[in-house]
Amino acid sequence: MPHGPDIPLASKLAVLLSRKRGADGKTPSTRAIAAATAETPGGKPAMTHQVVNDLLNGIKTNPSTSQLLGLARAFDCPVAYLLPGYNGLTSLSVYEEQQDAREALRLVHDLGHVGVAELLEAAREIRVRHGRTDLTVPEVPEPLPPVAEPPRPGRRRRLSFTEAAERAVSDLEGT
Repeated sequence: MPHGPDIPLASKLAVLLSRKRGADGKTPSTRAIAAATAETPGGKPAMTHQVVNDLLNGIKTNPSTSQLLGLARAFDCPVAYLLPGYNGLTSLSVYEEQQDAREALRLVHDLGHVGVAELLEAAREIRVRHGRTDLTVPEVPEPLPPVAEPPRPGRRRRLSFTEAAERAVSDLEGT
């Protein structure tokens, strides 16, 4: 049985949506999220944009298994995070992405509380050795800041007659 408070699915999706902000600071549309739920790029989405909207707004709270798998694909998160009681996105991501983390948990399975306490102490020592002195790791990691895009050439502002004449002279003279 999972431990932790029961955070509504809509709240978890809001956290994941805020992490999906683009370089322009905007969140993807519900149509873009629905399209990203497909198993293959350009394939049939696992749900419509209306279902995504209902899930984001808390109107629908019990998606099907295929919809949960699609949401996990769209938000690039472990499926377990979308289930009730599983709130540690950081630990679930490590568990899903790191084979060695699963092996470590398997090895302490029958050691009880003493084995788990020793594993925690060793992990804290390793964090200190790697310069990670803050022992409080958030349940949901902060997203990386978006990479700044180079400015795109846009439409020039409207010039006064004098400015236009000066620019024309400058362009003709090649300066």
